[in-house]
Amino acid sequence: MENNKLFQVSTLAGFRNKGYDGQLSIKTMLAHGDTGFGTYHKLNGEMIVLDGIAYRALGDCSVEIADLSDTTPFATLGFLGKNEDQVLEINGDMICLMENLNKWIDNTQNPILARIWGRFAIIEIHGVWPQEKPYEELDKIVSDQSVLVLENIRGCLVGIFCPETARGINVVGWHFHFLSADKKIGGHVNNLIAGPLKIEFKIKENLSII
Repeated sequence: MENNKLFQVSTLAGFRNKGYDGQLSIKTMLAHGDTGFGTYHKLNGEMIVLDGIAYRALGDCSVEIADLSDTTPFATLGFLGKNEDQVLEINGDMICLMENLNKWIDNTQNPILARIWGRFAIIEIHGVWPQEKPYEELDKIVSDQSVLVLENIRGCLVGIFCPETARGINVVGWHFHFLSADKKIGGHVNNLIAGPLKIEFKIKENLSII
């Protein structure tokens, strides 16, 4: 069943090999999940999928809703739906968050999809501006992006954990994108300091390429 799977457009290896051209429409992608993240054609923004809506965080981390006709070269998403949330008491940085999630969920063999709500004392994020051919290496593009540091802001992290068996297919470990509560600011998360957070998650059976 689709609810038991985490879905992916392309692979990390293909994406890192300058595979930035969109290959699947956002409309088609959203048929496979209501929560996730990725990017857009030519790296035109960081993607945050929340409650079945695909948001685009631009290079300045301002957010807009993506058009369903837009395309993605790389994305990961699945169905999370509405779950009974629990409060995870965290007062620390992103390493602390990941350690607590691993201890609390206690599963390192399967992909995990999570929504994490709360107030962030500090969160450092970045977006990305569209690129033109000939494309540069991904690490170079990311290093050229501006970083935005926000303080005392409410919002949601979309988090995905992939096990070691996903190496080369996706990022191994936890990876987070952020969307503010007012849906105006978002991006890829570099670091954070957060207080008590509400966690919703599903452990998925496997990772499937769309």
